This record gives sequence, C-alpha cells and structure tokens, in this order.
Amino acid sequence: MRTVLSPYLRTAALVATATSTAAVATAATTATATAQDRDRPLDAGFEEVYRVGGVAAPDWAQFTRPGTVAFDGSGNLFVLDILAAEIVVIGTGGQLVRTIGGPGEGPGEFRSAGDMVVWRDGRIAVADMGHGAYQLFDPAGELERMVSMGADDNPFAGMTTMRTAIRGAPDGGSLFAQGMPNVLGGLGAAMAEMMGMEMEEPDRVDDRGIEQLDLSGEVVAAETVLQAWSPPSEPAPEVSASDLMNVSAMMRTAFGQLTHYEPRLLWDLLPDGTIAYSDSSAYAVRLLAPDGSVRAVLTRPLRPERVTPRIRAATIEQRIEDFQGEAGSVPEEARGLMDLMGGDVMREGIENAPFFDEIPVITRIRATWAGNLWIQRRGEEPWSDSGPIDVFGADGRYVGTFAEGLTEMPNAFGPDGRVAFVELDEFDVPTIVVRTVPAEVR
Repeated sequence: MRTVLSPYLRTAALVATATSTAAVATAATTATATAQDRDRPLDAGFEEVYRVGGVAAPDWAQFTRPGTVAFDGSGNLFVLDILAAEIVVIGTGGQLVRTIGGPGEGPGEFRSAGDMVVWRDGRIAVADMGHGAYQLFDPAGELERMVSMGADDNPFAGMTTMRTAIRGAPDGGSLFAQGMPNVLGGLGAAMAEMMGMEMEEPDRVDDRGIEQLDLSGEVVAAETVLQAWSPPSEPAPEVSASDLMNVSAMMRTAFGQLTHYEPRLLWDLLPDGTIAYSDSSAYAVRLLAPDGSVRAVLTRPLRPERVTPRIRAATIEQRIEDFQGEAGSVPEEARGLMDLMGGDVMREGIENAPFFDEIPVITRIRATWAGNLWIQRRGEEPWSDSGPIDVFGADGRYVGTFAEGLTEMPNAFGPDGRVAFVELDEFDVPTIVVRTVPAEVR
C-alpha cells in the first residue's frame, strides 16, 4: 500500500526539507458533461507484468525512497530515487537498463533532486534544488545542459522557485508547474536576510496557480497559464530572520496557513496539453485547452458533505493520530529539524486550524497515456483520500468506477495500458509493480 501523508505532515516536511536544502546550498464541446447518477462498476483485476524491489532485490533495485516514477514511449520505467540521488531506468521486462545521475556537486550529478519529468522520446528534466536548476538529459541518459531556475545568484533564491508539481509539455521544451505556498517563498527571503544578503522575491504563482516554464534559454522563463479560485483567507504572514532561530515559531507560521478540508488545486496534463483541474469542493473537473478556453467541465451528481461538530472533533483526533503514526515517513534529510519541533507544535496546529464548511468530493486527478482521466473521490471517512476512482474517456464520457479499496491510484501511466505502483511493505521497503489495465480505461 502507498503511504499518503496528511496535510500537516506534508507541510512540516516541506518546511523542514526546504530549510535543510537551502542550508546546504478531451471533450468535443464546451458544454458540461454530466455522468450518470449511479456508479458503473469496473474490474480491477489488472495483469501483472513485473515487479522489482523488496527485501531480496538485487542492488540496483534496492530503492530507498522512490519519488517520481514515469514511463517513456517505449515502455521503459524511470524511477527517481530521492535518497540515493539517482534515476533507475527499468526495461519493459523488468530488467535494469541504466542508472542516471548519482550524488555529487558536478553537472549531471544530483545535489537535491526532488522531481522529474520524462518525455515520450525518453528525454528527462530533473528539478534539482541543490543546483538551483533543471538538469536536462538526452534519451541515452547523457546530460545535455542545465537551465537555471532563476537569475538570482543568492543561494537561498532557489526556495522561491520550488514547485509543488511539474509535468512535461507536449512540445518537449517546456514544463507546466504548480507553485508553492507563499510562506515558503517568505522563508527563503528571511534566510537571505539572516545571512546579510538581499533577495528580490520573484513574481510567481502560489500553490493555486500553474505556470508554463520555457526551458529553451539559460534561465527559466515563466508564464502564468492558470490562476485557480482561492477560498477567502488571510494574507500569508511575513517570516522574519528571527523566526528562523525558533523552529516552533516557524512551524506555527506554516500551520497558520492550513485549513481542514480546504479544497486544493488538483490537476494533471493531458497528452494534447489540456490541463484538467479541480479547485473547489464540488465534483467539477475543468478542461483548460492550450488556447486558454475551458472546453468542458466533467461532473457527476455527487455533493460535498457539510462539516458538522461531530466531524470536526473526529477529524482533529484522526489528524493527530495520523501525524504520530506518519512521523517516520518524513524524508531522512528533514528528520533533524522535525525532531526539534516536538509534538506540541503539531498538536496545537491541528487543534487550532479552522475548518472549511464542506468536504471536497475529489482528492486526486491523473491523466492516462491515451488521454483518459482517473478521478479519485474521498473515501467513506471524511478524512480518507483513497476512495472510489471514476474513469472518464478522452471524449468526456463517463466510463465507470473502481470501487473503494479495489485499486490505488497508479503512480504512473504508460503506453499499451501499463501502469506503475509503488508499494510499501510493513517495514516500508518499496516494491515497484507494473501492471496492464483494460483498453476501456487506458
């Protein structure tokens, strides 16, 4: 089963990881497409192709912390192992093809690789915060060049260019990227101030926006393509240099921006460059075409549940329990700072966070290789992200639903119906499993 971190642990890990990193360095019309009221059951008996990893794996498949996994057009699977600081390329039969990168300071080596994009022709872009650049590799795994994330030479400037998620654009020369919460940009500026440096915060989108990043030059050029709806909220507080001397205060600042059940910007990129996204608690997935028009809205007649006093109390209790149980899943490079925070700050943040007035229906959106959409809903419990998965075809037609518990959302979709899952055993040892799914849901 895959581990899904709670929003509080995600925030804590992001702040801790950012701090340690810086210190080291398709529908045919515009009408709404409404699906039927009742779920049409889908079978999740996917055929297994291969599995690699686990306790008895060969050295090359002893993954430490798999991050992004992605397929190329030939069906090879690329695995970014964050702790090992390398990319493992796995062939169509589960054999090792090559490894790329490795820990180091030089070009082509990874200082702090956090995300990766693989284009269909096998080229790769790696977001390396340690280098403050995107490293671009050719299909043979050789470094082509590096593209700076920003023109500022300040070592902390990279924190203002961190991204929540990146996707490879169909043109092969740019990325689509979701921004980071504003509080993290303020953190970078505060760290620069503490070191006696000046840093001009760039004009960028936050985690409610998506930019297209042009990689053709020496420095990334960003253009905003989507600014999603944002729930009413207070402006992000300023982070001062003195805050950095108090880890608990820093975490209180970060937690102050969290709201239980606040709708997140969920999105993925379709093969033609259309962005499928949800930004509210309703079941509404908008398809933003490359020309900027919303060409369809996919809906189902499923309404968000109102937050009641009982749900509030149960949610707080569950979030605290989740945090305590998930603390071991924090990246190793961030654990030192996490230990300094203690449990009291976390508990305080969870207990004092406000609530959105209803629980979002949608929890994840993923686009398949052929242009279908897998849309995951909340589970039976209000706080569960792993509920049923609805499948919509490339024409906007509702195909059916995988019932809750039948399948996890795949970590990657590839050609010929291949999907990849990262599974963890009881000791959190990862295994990567590749299966094929039926033609109607590819």
